[in-house]
Amino acid sequence: MALDEPKDEDLSVETPHLTFIMAPDVESLVSQSGGLVIDYVDDGMRKGYTVTLGNQVGSDDCGSCGEGGGCG
Repeated sequence: MALDEPKDEDLSVETPHLTFIMAPDVESLVSQSGGLVIDYVDDGMRKGYTVTLGNQVGSDDCGSCGEGGGCG
């Protein structure tokens, strides 16, 4: 994830309070993964916003890292 200026080919998704701008390849990944979940965590040493692919919410193993037990 990076912050930069929007490009002509970027896609825009608007919510009542935020506008998300995504590159086409990112939008494809997000769509195939069931969307994004943005949450705020305040758990001791772990504090801040998290962005999780929709199909990984509540999952202990995302299946992509090959290690098992989660990806982050």
